[in-house]
Amino acid sequence: MTANELFSKMEGRFGKYHDGGVVCSNGEDLKSVVCEIDWYSLYHVMTDRNALYVVHHPVSDFALKLSEINPEEKQDDIRSEAQNWLLEFRARELQVNLAVAHTMADKMLEAELSDCLEGAKGQQIVTRINGFFDRFFNPHPALVILAAARRLLDQDVAAQVVLGSYGYEVKQDVIYVDQCGMEETEQAITIPHSLVDAAAMSLWKAAARALIFQQ
Repeated sequence: MTANELFSKMEGRFGKYHDGGVVCSNGEDLKSVVCEIDWYSLYHVMTDRNALYVVHHPVSDFALKLSEINPEEKQDDIRSEAQNWLLEFRARELQVNLAVAHTMADKMLEAELSDCLEGAKGQQIVTRINGFFDRFFNPHPALVILAAARRLLDQDVAAQVVLGSYGYEVKQDVIYVDQCGMEETEQAITIPHSLVDAAAMSLWKAAARALIFQQ
């Protein structure tokens, strides 16, 4: 299975998003998947032509697509950041496979955490979120519960996970589970951004490996 074939299968299962995809492919069969959060973590380790190197944060032209998903991202600012293209230049020089996961990985995490919180209300929400992330890192960085969300927890309301969503409509009787620094309401339980990214990429890698080795 080549990089393009694998990513096509992943999109078939988890959805296609503008800010993710294969940056470059050498057409060779994959034997492993290497995932990192930022471009610089992969820059010096891309040595295996039979590996798919996957970065969470968008690089190259996929970085420009961020403005379509998050209006706060400006294309002029993205174009001015030269490092957004350095990883692609390196991958093409070494003739290795490179891809971007970003929103697909975030949506995978959003879906799994949503399933985990189904039927949970009040303090059950906090307990289940902590238990969910214990699967990936135990101990893990602490959740941040904003004041409005803390009041709603005492009212036994339900939660909605919005880890991969932007511009959602806020309802008064809902707690929103979001990333720290990305929340769009004070009714939020926020999860450290690094924990979200690492967990999302862990899910992406596991799913990709399952597809490669099921052949």
